[in-house]
Amino acid sequence: MAAHPLLMDLGAPSTAAAPSSKKDRYKPMAPKFSTTRANARMPAPAARPASTISSATDPTGDALKESEFFDERLGYGSAGVVGKSHMGKGRQRTTFAFKRPGTFVEKGEAIRAEARLDDLKRRIYESSQKAGLQSDLEDTAKKVRRPPPPDVEWWDESFLPDKDYETYSTEFLDRSPLITHLVQHPISIPAPQDKIQVEAKPLFLTKKELKKKRRLRRQADMQDKRDRQKMGLLPPDPPKVKISNMMRVLTQEAIADPTKVEAQVRREMVARERKHLKENAERALTADEKRDKRELEYAKDEAQGLHAAAFKVRYLSDPSHKFKVKKNAIDLHLTGRICHNPKFCLVVVEGGAKSIKKYRQLMLHRIRWTEEAAPRAHHDAEADAAPKLEDHGGILRPVGPFTAPDEPEAPQSLADNTCVEVWGGAEREHLFADLRNANCPSEASAREVLGKLGYLWDVAKAHGTGEDEV
Repeated sequence: MAAHPLLMDLGAPSTAAAPSSKKDRYKPMAPKFSTTRANARMPAPAARPASTISSATDPTGDALKESEFFDERLGYGSAGVVGKSHMGKGRQRTTFAFKRPGTFVEKGEAIRAEARLDDLKRRIYESSQKAGLQSDLEDTAKKVRRPPPPDVEWWDESFLPDKDYETYSTEFLDRSPLITHLVQHPISIPAPQDKIQVEAKPLFLTKKELKKKRRLRRQADMQDKRDRQKMGLLPPDPPKVKISNMMRVLTQEAIADPTKVEAQVRREMVARERKHLKENAERALTADEKRDKRELEYAKDEAQGLHAAAFKVRYLSDPSHKFKVKKNAIDLHLTGRICHNPKFCLVVVEGGAKSIKKYRQLMLHRIRWTEEAAPRAHHDAEADAAPKLEDHGGILRPVGPFTAPDEPEAPQSLADNTCVEVWGGAEREHLFADLRNANCPSEASAREVLGKLGYLWDVAKAHGTGEDEV
């Protein structure tokens, strides 16, 4: 009787591997045979024997590692050198990347929508240019937009035969009269700051040192005067008699007639005081000399360099503010323009450095822009006078015209009024001859009034809106 197939291997040594874990230890052992051929287990393929040649001892791998072109970050699996990179497995197969239906249609629609928006902006900009108005969006686009580069730069036009870079040739340069053995030295233009001469500041002394210096100077002058009087070059000074030293100086005369001596001493005191006041008045400058002195100081300040500043005022409707802005600029010998616009007011002034500094202090700190001026009490005589009457057929009627007076405008609130400096810098020459008020209802008229400084209107307009930070 034949034994069961499972019992035939009991006596033979077990070649099966030990269970790898406790979990596999208590699993029921599956049968190694099948009753049907369809369920028969396929035999496992034979394992490929491991290569006996190591990559470390491979002559091809060693040659690659010793080469100067070897990079250890890359893998060379096909060459027998396996690196740490994921590329050591060789080139992986690329698969198809299918796009979602409608992707390119959406891209095309976006491009066409952007083109339509640009065309709309261009048409709006052209219409606003014709009307003399510009919107904030177009101003921003204008500042960002840059003109395209020219086909030929102006410094290369003289060295090209047909004003085109494609026609450049060395033969034309050899025949050109512009290229000679002479060296051209451009005329140097002095910079505005070269006119500023920094004067050496004197040594600052304390009050005690100043008193000592004055005392020594007066002592030396007095000693020189005494020496001249001793040599007979100067007459001696008359005695300086006062009420306090009258009895000591005029002993005999004061005892004989003290009333007469006292009157004489008082007359001498009054004469000395008048002489002192007369000398001071002679040394004082007249009104014309003071004006000329101020003019000379302002001219000296401007000779050291011209400076300019621009201030943006939200509301410049108060009469007190208008007077201070213009009057102080005139007194400081500043020139410029005060542009009034419904949106804001722009004050542009130019002059010497000291004048600009004082005017900046006035505009930013001294004037209280949020306070309104107190109303002035004035008496209108014409309004209180009795109206003139005319006789119309026995009926007295007032003399015309009978036009209704304009209604007074409501005072504008200055609670949120501000003044900021939007620009300041140096200039080469005067751009304005005097200081004037200019009514600018549109932005185009404001730029026309400012002339070369028309860009300051855009700077002031963008100030405080975040566009100047772009």
